[in-house]
Formats: sequence, structure tokens, C-alpha cells
Amino acid sequence: MKDEINNIIKNIRNDENFIDLASYELKNKNFEAKIFLKDDKVCICGINIIYDVLKSFNLNGSFNYNDGEIAEKGIIGSIFGDAYNILLCERTILNILSFMSSISSKTNKINKKILDLGFKTKIAATRKTIPGLNKIQKYAVMIGGGDTHRFNLYNTIMIKDNHISLYGGIKNSIEAVSKFKSFTQKLEIEVNNLNMALEALNYNIDIIMLDNFNSYEAKETAKKLKSLNNNILIEVSGGISENNYLEFLSNDIDIISMGILTSEINYIDFSLKI
Repeated sequence: MKDEINNIIKNIRNDENFIDLASYELKNKNFEAKIFLKDDKVCICGINIIYDVLKSFNLNGSFNYNDGEIAEKGIIGSIFGDAYNILLCERTILNILSFMSSISSKTNKINKKILDLGFKTKIAATRKTIPGLNKIQKYAVMIGGGDTHRFNLYNTIMIKDNHISLYGGIKNSIEAVSKFKSFTQKLEIEVNNLNMALEALNYNIDIIMLDNFNSYEAKETAKKLKSLNNNILIEVSGGISENNYLEFLSNDIDIISMGILTSEINYIDFSLKI
């Protein structure tokens, strides 16, 4: 994540341009700033990144929470140092906290509900992320208790619908890509009906993704596949929201992938006061 942090620091300097005129007269004057959280029951995320940002601007910070802990409304931490640098970093620090805590809190809420109901189904992110921020977003999902899924195209060999069309079917697709599979990687295939899923089960596949199935079809298909091969991992994805994810819970479904973890978030409000 070092590259992402370096980009954050670079963007702060770009925003400063030559100089922050409104803050210039405050250079070399040390102050303390408090960071306030305006919401309750927030799964905090971004603290580790903020510490790196502060270090780059010769600022010190002290926070009451670590990443992954549930915070209550009020003061969550303090920043000490040159007032000019505090003001220079202010908006970026608040944006990091708001953006990442929003993702981790949504993930935490959904994950907790699943665990409370007694299911072992994992929730996972998707590749519906912002270019350049994907690692930060997926880190926030992980902090919230979710699975990051693949960080890039290389992590998992995933055969999708366009691959099946271009290679000329499931069998040809699997044969074409299997020769590149390392022992450290998994091979996953996306299917959109029961017949495709049953065909894929005949080959050396690690994960079958049921794409855009309704909840009834997904649970029935997963049950059938598990009865034939209990070691296969079953993932469901597509059209799954906060309103319907509970409908997909089943002991036969291992993973529920939800693009909304990173693409549909409500920003959590933080503020900084000196």
C-alpha cells in the first residue's frame, strides 16, 4: 500500500501548489488539533495510513482507536505540530477517515448480521473499485471483516462469460487457461445457469460463481453442486444489495460478493478543530 500512501502525499503537495497563503503566517507555530466523529458505532479505518501521512509532514498523532475497532461519537484522536502542516493535511486526513470508515462500517454491519444468524458465509468485495484506490478500498473491506476477493487479474484465474464466448465454450476455456495455473492460484468460472454449472463441475475447477441468479435458483443450484462435489467453493454475485443479501444465505453458499461494499457508501462525518 506504500504507493497509495505516496500518491496521497503527492496530492497534498499538489493541492498546496506553491504555498497555502491562508495558512502561511502560521508556519512554525505548534498547536494541537482534535478529530471529532459525528456518528455512533463506526468501524474505524484509515488510522494506519494517517500515521504515515503525519510522519511525512513532521506531525505527531494520537488516536483512541485502531483500525477495525468500533468507535462512538466524540473525540477520536489528536494531532500535534506545525499549524501550517496540520491545515495542509486536514481535508485529506478527514477524507481518508470518512471514505475508508464508510466502507469498513458497511462491511462490518453486514458481516456481523450474517454471523449473528449462525452462517459461515463470507462476504467479499468485487472489482467495482476506483482506479488508483482499489487497494485502499479493499483494505477497508478486510478491516470490516469481509474478504478482499482478488486484488488484480493475476491473483485468481477467473473465466467470465466473455472468455467462454471467445474460447468457444466451457471446456475450451478451462483447457486454454489451466496450463498457466500455478499451485498457489485458484481457478474460478462464472456461470449463469444450472447446466453451465454442472458442466464446469466436470473439470478441475476450484470455485464456481453463480452470476445474477435469484436467491431461490442460487440456493438450489448450490445445493445440487455441493451434493456432487462438497469441496467445490460456491460464490454468488450480481444484483446483491443490503435489501436482499439475507435471502442468499445458505450452508451451501460459501461466498457472497457485493459490489455495493465499495461502490455504494454513505460518507461518515469527521471534523478537525484546533
